[in-house]
Amino acid sequence: MSHYRNGRDFEYKVRDALIDDGYDVIRSAGSKTKVDLAAFKPGQAVFVQCKRDGRIGPAERTELLRIAGHIGAVPVVAWKQIGKTAIHYWRLTGPGPAERIEWTTDVTALTPGGTR
Repeated sequence: MSHYRNGRDFEYKVRDALIDDGYDVIRSAGSKTKVDLAAFKPGQAVFVQCKRDGRIGPAERTELLRIAGHIGAVPVVAWKQIGKTAIHYWRLTGPGPAERIEWTTDVTALTPGGTR
């Protein structure tokens, strides 16, 4: 499987997880931008860069922070541990590699019974 396809498949998994959590998601196909996914809920915008290993370079990090800052979006890196299936999220808090905090989705989707 190609590197591109692995990355695309991971983007689909992140997209589906965000949709399951009640977000409307737009994917930037063949992404040459620093935002792979834009996820929205009322009053919340999240810009996501998907990195299978969680590593994001300084230029990408700075650009994601800059773009998210334009509209007050949450800049997030989605990643997963090799060999694991769980998706993890880091919210970027600054341009340095350690300037991040764990982030979780704002789960507000209705359950099948109509309750939160």
